[in-house]
Amino acid sequence: MNSKCRLLTLKEMFEKYTDSNHYISIEIIQKYLNSCGYSAHKVTIKDDIEALMISGMDIEYIHNKGYHLKKRPFSISILKILADAIASFRFLTVKDSEKLLKLLESLCSIYEAPILSRKITLTNRIKLDNEQVFDNIDMINFAFRNNQQISFKYYDYDINKQLVLRNGEKRRCSPCALVMCGEHYYVVSHYEKYPNIYTNFRLDRMKNIELLNLSCNQPDEALDLEQYIKASFSMFGGKSEYVTLRFPLENKYCNVVIDRFGKSVIMLRDKELYNHFTIHVPIKTEFPQPFFAWVFSFNGKVEILSPSGLRTAYSEMLMNNLISCYTK
Repeated sequence: MNSKCRLLTLKEMFEKYTDSNHYISIEIIQKYLNSCGYSAHKVTIKDDIEALMISGMDIEYIHNKGYHLKKRPFSISILKILADAIASFRFLTVKDSEKLLKLLESLCSIYEAPILSRKITLTNRIKLDNEQVFDNIDMINFAFRNNQQISFKYYDYDINKQLVLRNGEKRRCSPCALVMCGEHYYVVSHYEKYPNIYTNFRLDRMKNIELLNLSCNQPDEALDLEQYIKASFSMFGGKSEYVTLRFPLENKYCNVVIDRFGKSVIMLRDKELYNHFTIHVPIKTEFPQPFFAWVFSFNGKVEILSPSGLRTAYSEMLMNNLISCYTK
């Protein structure tokens, strides 16, 4: 038992105190083990190191430097990307973000850990305060695995910045997927109120999730998650229809189209205006306001060509808003 505990302590020492730039000698290892209550001869320590190497640890010996853990499952650059992502997730509370960052720090040496938190500030970022997020994720994943419906309370913020129950009622849905979009986490679901389409709920606005002893109901249309996200603006649900858009033939607009719809989108030179191009893509237009806002952000450079009803609705929205808000 003593030898097994010593081996685990040695493993922890390599993970915590060595990396590509920091080494430990046999003498340092011996002193560390002694401080932890394990006495070991140098030959025994070398045998333990060999056992760790056989188990898969990439330990290397460099003459005049000592031993170090050469490679880890995650490089410091990957951990840095994960740390930045955690800091940017608005659905995580500051407390949850700090907890996850600490877990990431445990995956590198004590010398590399400060690199992860450098220039990361949580207190000045917009963070929400739903501390049930992790429990919600566990509950929803359990519902996925067991094909169960869930019930939950859904909240909005009021003028006093307090969460208030929407419509004063619990909701019931069949969860289909968890989706990260923008800075928020969404539950894509089949909602009893809209039986023929998929509905999205913000995970951080959901509380008191309960599993129901009811099998999931699914819309007739199969969920193509990649296409679903591309067609959604601000994760508003609803039915999709194909929309034709015209863009100026400039690289910056090609960037916008590919970032929004992916590299599979077909961009064709416009037959009427040769210095423009068009795309024909599915858009969720049942609640078109987020899509209209996206089009408006291009300051008149992007034009809706079809369907005609959507083009008319956009034009009327612009005129009505200008008249009602800015001509008083």
